Amino acid sequence: MTGARAWLILAASIVAYEIAAPDDQLLSEAADRAIARRPILTRCAVALVAAHVANLIPARIDPIHQLTRLRSAEGE
Repeated sequence: MTGARAWLILAASIVAYEIAAPDDQLLSEAADRAIARRPILTRCAVALVAAHVANLIPARIDPIHQLTRLRSAEGE
């Protein structure tokens, strides 16, 4: 699977879920609940994913990138 196809599937899945979601179960509402419970952790997780996708974190210190390196190391 290509990255472009993964993005398309991810976007389509989000839209489909949001259309079909029960009351009070939109993704943003779930995020609101997570922020209410653990505001710093939740906001840091969202910021980390956004910064990773936007290539704002150098690969050597990007924890998500480092996880992909672990996967590569297991195949050696």
